[in-house]
Amino acid sequence: MWSNLTTCGVVAVNSTDYVRILLENLRDGRVSVPLRYKDDSERTDRTGTTQVTMPSNDTGWLQTPFKSEGGDTPALVSFTSGTEGQPKAVLLTRSNLHDAVTRLTEAMQITGDIREYVGVPVYHSFGYARCRVVLNAGGAVYIPPKGFDLFEIQRMLKAGEINALSAVPSLLRIFLKHRHIFGDELQAIKWVEIGSQYMTGSEKSELRKALPNAKIVQHYGLTEASRATLLPIHDTPESKLEAIGRIEGSIQIRLNEAGCVEIKGPNVAKAIDYSDRVLELGPEAWLTTSDMGRIEDGYLYFEGRADDMINCSGIKIMPDLIEDYLKKAVPNPGKFAVVKWPDPIRGDGIMLALGPDAAKAEQQLLDAIAGYGRQLGIEVHGAVSVRHVMEFPFTETGKLQRKELIATLKEDTSDTTAEIYDEGTGQNIHDYLVDLLGQGAMDDEKSFSDLGGDSLNHLQMTLLLQSSLGNAPENWESLPIRDLEKLLEDAGDIKLSDFGAPPLPDGRENMNPKDISFWSLVREDYRTNDASIFHQGFLMLLVHRFGNWRMGVKWRVFRAPLTIIYRFLNKLTQLFFGIKLDYTVKVGRRVKLEHFGGMILGAREIGNDVFIRQNTTFGIRSTRDIKAKPVIGNFVDIGAGAVIVGDIKIGDNSVIGANSVIYSNIPPNSIAIGVPAKIIGSNPRQNPSPLTTEGT
Repeated sequence: MWSNLTTCGVVAVNSTDYVRILLENLRDGRVSVPLRYKDDSERTDRTGTTQVTMPSNDTGWLQTPFKSEGGDTPALVSFTSGTEGQPKAVLLTRSNLHDAVTRLTEAMQITGDIREYVGVPVYHSFGYARCRVVLNAGGAVYIPPKGFDLFEIQRMLKAGEINALSAVPSLLRIFLKHRHIFGDELQAIKWVEIGSQYMTGSEKSELRKALPNAKIVQHYGLTEASRATLLPIHDTPESKLEAIGRIEGSIQIRLNEAGCVEIKGPNVAKAIDYSDRVLELGPEAWLTTSDMGRIEDGYLYFEGRADDMINCSGIKIMPDLIEDYLKKAVPNPGKFAVVKWPDPIRGDGIMLALGPDAAKAEQQLLDAIAGYGRQLGIEVHGAVSVRHVMEFPFTETGKLQRKELIATLKEDTSDTTAEIYDEGTGQNIHDYLVDLLGQGAMDDEKSFSDLGGDSLNHLQMTLLLQSSLGNAPENWESLPIRDLEKLLEDAGDIKLSDFGAPPLPDGRENMNPKDISFWSLVREDYRTNDASIFHQGFLMLLVHRFGNWRMGVKWRVFRAPLTIIYRFLNKLTQLFFGIKLDYTVKVGRRVKLEHFGGMILGAREIGNDVFIRQNTTFGIRSTRDIKAKPVIGNFVDIGAGAVIVGDIKIGDNSVIGANSVIYSNIPPNSIAIGVPAKIIGSNPRQNPSPLTTEGT
């Protein structure tokens, strides 16, 4: 396959020079072979490559003459992983590369005015294609020195320097979360292409609302068949936004008997080298993928992967390969398995399932997964979850049944996911970076760059520094962590509102139920708590209701003595009843505090008709996010000794078993028991609560 080709190895660097070299090779008829590093003998030996070029690291603007042309001659080798974990070398022709340019130019109506911020590495097929498309139209591309940077994008939009953007869904989700930092400058964006990673219809709808003047196109495809479908999000009906593309033009799409997507057209690679065999393809061959799909009204919908591939931020990882690596890296690890798991930012995350004998090696296995990810050029700590299981499902021949394992894990609500993007908030930058990079113990003398942060980590850190300091320090990535900590300490308050749980009620208003008067509410609490004036639960609620009622007194001079009385009574109830329930906790109607003592009820909100027994704790899971407190739904029955912590929701009409520990969401109508709690069934109770006076 390789004997008649003139190949040129090019070390993958996210730089303008890398693009220039690939375009020069394309012009001169040389086949470019992207290498992971200069001495990448695995790839050079495989392709018979003897010449290797090391590009410079220059970034910034690139505007060089380029005209895309077709032809059946080979042009590029892209390496990827096969479904069995074997590395594949995909041979692409000039026509394969040209097809992406022509169809994208037409679909996005690109003109020579385009000046694009390329938010993905140009050594990936997506980023390289964006450069070809823009330069072919006579435009210019900007390769950012620090990767996708929202503040740099904002500055360049305001200065009129860019009007186009390319990014993968992981990055666009962060943009949407922090949409508030932008203003009218977003109206200047005219073109956006989104990479081939799944996005929900609602996310696409939100994106086009944020970018009202942009032609937004998402593509679906593989290295072996780039841009198989294109979805023009800017003019697709709302009902079709869940689709991954429209089937049209010269590309044909069909489903085989197994429901897998098959592709035919000028985008299909010339050949695939599986090391032990070569698959000849080309524009007249049907390429069978491992993606399940359905076709409706000319739109292709993604139904999941037929295999177990993990697509983490666009990097495809095989669970088998991770497991093999872990078994070599960790001596006698015990029984464990790796499966893909939904991740709200990266598309797919990594679930590490541990058997009882593997619990002792948990940290070693996590460190090894991080090391494996770094070999692939990604930081995976933020995408890793851990679950402890009693047994694994195997076939009679000893093969792990991953789908069955995933189904079992989804029934278990005790998730210890390292979702750093959503909950990774430290009260200082040290804690934040420990969680973000999964370092465990971290050397404060090292910098962010030393610790190996990826583009997602970089963006989150930039946002944190920007919100805390006003402006992120120049070249902060190279500063020792201790210096960054000092800068934040000197700045005073660290603003983490965008990174952790929502703000807690500030206690400035009366949060008693609005649909009942104060004295009617007290009488209702009296009846609910055994109609006894000496019932400790009733007296605690009376103090709580009074604490909220006083906040309805408009004049501070009259409210001040009431506040003194409330604070005295609140402390008294804590001392004599063993119940802590501050007025800043929103409490619904008909709540019964049964069997007093040991109640620390630091929730965000407690609903109506809730039954709480002794030694119950509601509160935060970690001091790294003091706002992360639970919400207890309506009609919830909580057993003695239960611990419910974190930014979670206990669904309506659920039963929490005695001494259970809950730190993840519990769906409505569930019965949850254990440490950590597992859902063991549905609540059969017809009457929503024994406390309510309504219903039967």
